[in-house]
Amino acid sequence: MIETKEMQRNKEAVGTGEARQNNEQKAREQSDQSRGSEILFEQNEAEKFRTRWLEIQRRFVDDPGASVTEADELIGNLIKRITVTFSDKRISLESQWKNGEKVSTEDLRLVLRRYRSFFNRLLSLES
Repeated sequence: MIETKEMQRNKEAVGTGEARQNNEQKAREQSDQSRGSEILFEQNEAEKFRTRWLEIQRRFVDDPGASVTEADELIGNLIKRITVTFSDKRISLESQWKNGEKVSTEDLRLVLRRYRSFFNRLLSLES
């Protein structure tokens, strides 16, 4: 009986530690976003994606199959746009290096921070 209570306390302590780690991770992610992490899209571009999404949703009742096909295409376009955004930044940095320009550690830190923020957002997405 004593071992059982001690085992229970250990399990609770481990659970609490895991919860604390999860909370700390979430706080770091929120902090990254609130510290001005760069947005992926300009406001008007993001609004176009949102408007398109709303149109797809509205038509679902009348034509579910077409809506799913259009949603798949929209997500594909969104992913391509994200890829281009990150690729353009990488190409810009590589160009600076090839031209012998020094890229500051601060610039590289900001790029890495942006990658980290995006990486954490991707991992936290729900299906």
